[in-house]
Amino acid sequence: MNTPYLRERDTKNRSGFALFLVLILGVAGMLLLFTLYTGALDPFTVFHGSEADRYSDPNAYPWEEGHLFIKKQLDGYNMGGRRPPFRAQPKIDNKLHYKAEVYDGDEQRGQIALIIRKDGDALSGWSGDFRIKGKRYTTVKGANSFEGNIAPLKVYEDEDGKDRSKLYVITQGFFHLQELKEDKSFSGIAYVTGWIDRDYNAEGKLSIPSFINGELTVFNWGPVTPSE
Repeated sequence: MNTPYLRERDTKNRSGFALFLVLILGVAGMLLLFTLYTGALDPFTVFHGSEADRYSDPNAYPWEEGHLFIKKQLDGYNMGGRRPPFRAQPKIDNKLHYKAEVYDGDEQRGQIALIIRKDGDALSGWSGDFRIKGKRYTTVKGANSFEGNIAPLKVYEDEDGKDRSKLYVITQGFFHLQELKEDKSFSGIAYVTGWIDRDYNAEGKLSIPSFINGELTVFNWGPVTPSE
């Protein structure tokens, strides 16, 4: 009888299958870790379509990004309003504080302050005195504040391509300016947005859909490091 031979052959077959299964599981695990680390796999894609449809337009204005605000939902899917940064992005273990000068080209336009809390909520403000076309303006004290949150699902993109390691923050509120000489005031919606890299350096924009004379206006701030 060939019983010992058959047993040996069966044992070898099972050993080979086990090694093959371990190899397949190992490769799958490595791919999963890679995609989660880089953000290439969005675990919530099933709920809100493709990345290209959602977040990848580098030319989008913040008033076109209402879907990035938490408001206790993410693209219509109730997630309790939270999404922590991906592993490739900076982790927020402590509250982050930023202060930066705001510029329109080489001309100064006050300062912004930005606070990002551990839970992902964000607060910002705009303050200062400056001149625009010979007229002096000042921000109304305590009236230029903005609220928002981090948005890890938005992907940074420029002429060099995508960078999934940067973390986006978006805040919205109302600005109030006083023209000192003619005692006129201006107000409207404004947004303070920014990108934070893995070294916690931040830079961004102060965007106003309708500024003085109804003009769409975008100022720049940063790059800056967190303040103590």
